[in-house]
Amino acid sequence: MKNTFKIFMATIAFVGISSCTDENNLKISEPTSDTFSIKTPLNGDSIILSEATPSNPGLSLTWNPMDYTTPAVITYTVEIAKDGTDFASPIELGSTTNLYATYPTADFNLKCLMAGAVPFVQTAINVRVKSTSGTVGAQPVYSNSIIYLVTAFGCLNQYAVGQGLPQSGWNWNNPRTLLCDNGVLTMTADFLNGTSDTFRFFTTSGDWSTGKNYPYYTGLNYKIVSTLVNAGDGDQNFRNVGPAGKYKLTIDSNNKTINVAPRTTTGAFEPTSNWLVGAATPGGWSWSGNNETELGLVNTGIYEVALKLTSDNTFRVFLGNNGGDSWGLGDRNYPWYVTNGYTIDSELINANDGDSNFKYTGPTGVRLFKINTITKVISVD
Repeated sequence: MKNTFKIFMATIAFVGISSCTDENNLKISEPTSDTFSIKTPLNGDSIILSEATPSNPGLSLTWNPMDYTTPAVITYTVEIAKDGTDFASPIELGSTTNLYATYPTADFNLKCLMAGAVPFVQTAINVRVKSTSGTVGAQPVYSNSIIYLVTAFGCLNQYAVGQGLPQSGWNWNNPRTLLCDNGVLTMTADFLNGTSDTFRFFTTSGDWSTGKNYPYYTGLNYKIVSTLVNAGDGDQNFRNVGPAGKYKLTIDSNNKTINVAPRTTTGAFEPTSNWLVGAATPGGWSWSGNNETELGLVNTGIYEVALKLTSDNTFRVFLGNNGGDSWGLGDRNYPWYVTNGYTIDSELINANDGDSNFKYTGPTGVRLFKINTITKVISVD
C-alpha cells in the first residue's frame, strides 16, 4: 500500500514538472525587447533611382536585433508598401539572418513600381523589417516603419482585355500585353468597332480590381485620340469608333497621351502614316530613335495624334519614314496646304524661316493635332 502511494505521488510530481516545462516552452517564442527597430536609413531620407546605374545600391538597410527569451535562428524579411496602405499587400525585398541588407537599384526600382511608386515622381514608400524565429508556431514581429522617398524610373508592363480585342475577349486566357519603355506603354492588336466591342486596361494580369477605364485617364488629364471613346456602358470602358483593323496603341504617361496608328504591314514603319518632326514636337529636328512623331491615319482621310507642342517653335509634315534620316522621302510645309485649299487653325502660321515650316503659336501643352484631307481642315484642339 505504501509503495502504491509513493508511485501515485511520483506520478503527480512528474506531471506537474512536465506542465511547468510546457508553459516555459510556450514563452520561448515571445519577444522580450522593444528595441527592434530600423537604424538606417533615417525616416524621410530620399533617393533618385537611375537606370544608368542598375548595380548601385537602391536601398541599404540596417536594424537592431530582435530579442527572444532563448537563443533561436532568426530570419529577417524586409518589406515595403506605398505610404498610406498600412502594408495591406506588402512587397518582400528578401530575407536574411544578418542585421543588414542592400538591394541593387534595378531590383529595388522594380519592387517600388510593384508597390505603386509613380515613375519619375517622388513617392513615399514605407519600409519595415519582419522577424521570425525558428520556434514552431512563433508569430512574426515587426520593426518600426520608416518613410523612404523614392523617385523610380520606367514602368511595369500592363494588360488589356475585352470584346473589342478579339484575340482576348473578356477573360484572362490571352490578355494583350502593353510593353513598357521609360513610361511609354505600347501594344499592337486587332480592334473591332461594334457598339458592344469594348475593352479596358489593367495593371495586373488576372486581377479585375486593377482596371483603368476611360474616365480614369481623362481624370488624369490625358489627351486621347478621337477614335477611342467612352463606351458609355456600365463600366465606362474604351471603345474604338474608327475602322476595325490592326493598330499600334500607345499610352504615354510622361506626356499623358493615348494614340493609335494603323498597322497594315509587318514592317517597323507604317506606310499609311505621316510624321511630324521639328522643334515644336517632343523629338525636335531629329529622326534618331523614336524622336519623330507618328501622325496615324485613324479614319478615312483623317490623320491625328495627341502630342505636346512647344509654343513659338516650328515643325513640318513628312510623308515617309525608313527608320533613319527620312528628309528625302517627301514633305509638306505650310504653303503646300494653303495652295491646296486647306483651312488652317489660327494657332498655326507660316514660320517664314526659309523652309516655310509650320509655326505653333498656341500655349505649350498637350494638344490634338489633326489633318482632315476630306474637309481640308488642319486643327489643333
